[in-house]
Amino acid sequence: MQPTLELPDSWKSVSQPPSLFRRYEFASYAQTREFLDALAVLSEETRLFPDLGFARTFVNITLRGRDGGVPGPAEIDYARRAAVLAAAWTIR
Repeated sequence: MQPTLELPDSWKSVSQPPSLFRRYEFASYAQTREFLDALAVLSEETRLFPDLGFARTFVNITLRGRDGGVPGPAEIDYARRAAVLAAAWTIR
C-alpha cells in the first residue's frame, strides 16, 4: 500500500530547510511522555528519527528528507502515523 502524499491535518511543509512540521499539545506531562514513547516505537519501526522538541505539555516534530533532501513518501507516512497516534490519545 502506497502512503498518501497529502499532508495530514495541521502538518506544515517548510521550505527552508525542506521539512515537515507539527506541534502536538497535551493536557499533562504523563500524556506527553506516553506520546513520546509511542513515537520512539514508530521511529524504530520506520527507521525515521525526526527532530523532537518538547516540554511538559507539548511535542514539536520536524521531519526532514533523507540526506537533507525534500521529505518524501516515507516522511509523509510517518507524519500520518504520528497524527493517528495523537488523535487516538485518551485523557487519563
